[in-house]
Amino acid sequence: MAAEGHNVDATLLCIGRDHGHYFQKKTFGKPTYCHHCCDKIWGMLTQGYVCEVCNFVCHEKCLKTVVSFCSGVALQLIKNPVAHTWSEQGYIKRHFCCVCRRRTEDQLSLECEVCEYYVHVECQDLAVSDCKEAATYVPNLDKAAQKQHHHMREGNLPRDSKCVVCKKTCYSYECLAGMRCEWCGQTAHALCYRQMSPECDFGVLRKIMLPPNSVTIPRTELPMEQLLNIHGIQIDSSTRKVSSPSKITSDDVSAGSSEEKEREDTEFLRIYDGNSSLRNQVYRTASVPKTATVQQIRDAALRRFHIQDNPESYYITQVLNNGEEEPLEDPVPLRNVKRPEGRRAQIFLRFKDDPEKAVVKVYGGWLRVPVTFCAITVTKETLVQDVISEALQSFGLDGLTWNRYNLIEVSLDRGVAERTANPQENMLQLVRNLRKDSLRRYHVVRFYVQEKEDPHDHAVFVGNLPVSLAQRQYERILLKLLGAKEKPFTAIGPIYFEYGSLVITFNTPKAATAAVQKLQNATYEDKKLIVLCLPNVQVGCYAGLLYKVELSKYPEKPMEGGYLKSCLTSSPDEDVC
Repeated sequence: MAAEGHNVDATLLCIGRDHGHYFQKKTFGKPTYCHHCCDKIWGMLTQGYVCEVCNFVCHEKCLKTVVSFCSGVALQLIKNPVAHTWSEQGYIKRHFCCVCRRRTEDQLSLECEVCEYYVHVECQDLAVSDCKEAATYVPNLDKAAQKQHHHMREGNLPRDSKCVVCKKTCYSYECLAGMRCEWCGQTAHALCYRQMSPECDFGVLRKIMLPPNSVTIPRTELPMEQLLNIHGIQIDSSTRKVSSPSKITSDDVSAGSSEEKEREDTEFLRIYDGNSSLRNQVYRTASVPKTATVQQIRDAALRRFHIQDNPESYYITQVLNNGEEEPLEDPVPLRNVKRPEGRRAQIFLRFKDDPEKAVVKVYGGWLRVPVTFCAITVTKETLVQDVISEALQSFGLDGLTWNRYNLIEVSLDRGVAERTANPQENMLQLVRNLRKDSLRRYHVVRFYVQEKEDPHDHAVFVGNLPVSLAQRQYERILLKLLGAKEKPFTAIGPIYFEYGSLVITFNTPKAATAAVQKLQNATYEDKKLIVLCLPNVQVGCYAGLLYKVELSKYPEKPMEGGYLKSCLTSSPDEDVC
C-alpha cells in the first residue's frame, strides 16, 4: 500500500481514476469501517465498495477522494525503491497488514525495523519496497534547491494521534486508516492529507537530524541487512507460500446464494504466470463461473497476479498432460479444459509477444536526472550498450560515453535484487525471456542506468578486536583474517585503541564487498567481529549543523566523538566518513 507522495509517480503506470483499485459494490452483514474517512458504514445491511484485490473498503461518497493506491499496483509506482529490513516473525498485536489490510495478530507477521511497515508473512512478496530513503545526495544540484519531503505511511498510527490539519483524532483500531510521516511524525486523516505542506522539517529531531540529501551510501553487492549487520529470520523462497492478499470472506459479505449452488456453478482454477511458476509449482487460484468467457478468465488471472496492463496483450492457455499448451477458446472455454485426476484445472496466463520489437522503460534513478524514466523501442539487433547510449541521450547526457555506465536489472520481487547486464546481451531476447519465465516478475523488474565508477571511498568499521595494540599489529590481524599477503585496503584509521576498533578504507566496491563478507563471518580470540559499512557524509551541503557540534560534549568513543572529529577536520568540500 502506498499513498500519494514525492516517491510515487502515477505516470509510471496507466491506472485510471480509482488509484488502481478494482471496486465492487458489496452488502455488509456486520459493522464495517471506511478505510478513507474512518466512519462506520452504518446499518446491518448497508452497501459500500470493496477493492477485490487489496480489500480497501469505503463509502460511495469517498470514492472520488481516495489517496491510497491499491497494493496490486503500488509496487510499480515507486520512483526509487528501497528494500525493507524485516524483523523476526511473530503475532503483532493492534496493527494491520499494509498489503491485505487485515489484522496482523491473526497470522505470522513481520515489521520493517526502519519505517514501521507491517505485513503478513504470506503477503510479504507483495510488500511495497518504499522504505525511507536515507541517502539522496545529488552532486551537481544547488544545495539551496534541495528539499526534504514527507515519507507518508498509511495506517498503524500511535494511539491518540491528532491530525495536523484539523486537529482531530486520526488513529483507528478498527481498520488501516490515517497517514503518518516517518521522518517528522506528523499525522493526518486521508481526507486532510493533501492539505499538508509537502516539505518535511524533521519535527522535534530537526536540530540533530542529518538530512538524507547530505549522505551517500557506497555501492556494494551486499543486501541492506548485511550492510547494517542485521540478522533476521531468512525465509526459504522455495518453500514459502505464494503471497496473495486475503479476499473478503463470506462472514463480511452477505451471500446471495447457498454454498451448494456456488459449488455447482463455480470453477476453481490453478493459474501459472510462466514456465518458472509451473516448474516450481508456484500458482494462484481463482474462482470463476463455469460459463465464464475467455475474457472473464483472463481478467481474473490478471487481478490475481496484480498485473495492471492492457488486457488485450494477454491470452489464456491450458496445460496439457505432455507439458504442451493449448489456447482456450469461446464460447464455453471451461467445458473442454483438461483436469488432472483429483486436481483443479491448470491454465497459463501468457503475453502476446511481438517477435520484432518491444518497448523497454529505462530509469535514471541513481543519476538523479529530472525525468523518472524514458521509453525505448528495442529490436532484434538492439544490444544492452545501444539501450544505454539511447537512454543517456534521453536523459540529456552524452550518449557516446555509454562505456562508463552499466545497465542494472533491478527486481522488486521479494525485496530489491540487482544484476548487471552484459553490454553485448540482446535486449529483446532478455525482455522476452523475462515474460516467458514469469509475467509477475517481469512487471516488477526495472532497468536502471548507473555509473561504473563509484566516486566515493568505501569505509568499513571493524570492532571487537583486542584493545591497546599498535597499528601494525592491527594490520597483521586484518591481513590474517582476510587471508591476504598484501593490503587490500588503501588506509587504516582512525583507530580507537582503548576499544579495539578501527576504520579501514577501500577504493573499489569489489574489494570492500569481499572484505565485509569475510570479516562478518570471522572471529578473533573467540570473539565475533562487529563489521559495518559506513556512509559518506557530504559536509559541504550541511556544514551548518556539523560545524556547530561541540566536540567537547562527546566522549571519545567509536562512531561518536572521535569519528565525528575526524569528519569535521576534513575539508567541507570533500566526501568524508
